[in-house]
Amino acid sequence: MKYKCIVSYDGYSFNGYQKQKHDKNTIQEVIEKTLSAIFKEKIIIFGSGRTDKQVHAYGQVFHFESSKQIPALNLKKALNEMLPLAIKIKKIEVVDDAFHARYSSHKKVYVYKIKNTKNENVFDNRYYAYIKE
Repeated sequence: MKYKCIVSYDGYSFNGYQKQKHDKNTIQEVIEKTLSAIFKEKIIIFGSGRTDKQVHAYGQVFHFESSKQIPALNLKKALNEMLPLAIKIKKIEVVDDAFHARYSSHKKVYVYKIKNTKNENVFDNRYYAYIKE
């Protein structure tokens, strides 16, 4: 069974999306570890793209396959209870075998937030690039 998931995350505390040999603190690594615990089998996810260290996503798509079936709503609830607060699964659906998160994508939107005011808000530091002038 193939599952399509939409994930939102605050990447500030992570070293990017893609799994790294030398680094276990990536979005992909954390999600795969959690899914593997739920399904009790090794799960590998395939993302629609990658993000760098400390980059966020509002609606990134990934997919994975499993021989086991868990209803999408139950799976979403279990994942959101087990994942760190910085990672939230927004939607899960079962898709046909032809779907691929990367190759079935119709578009990607990138948003760059730049702030150049002198009154820096400490709560914006994670979400804006600050340019002095």
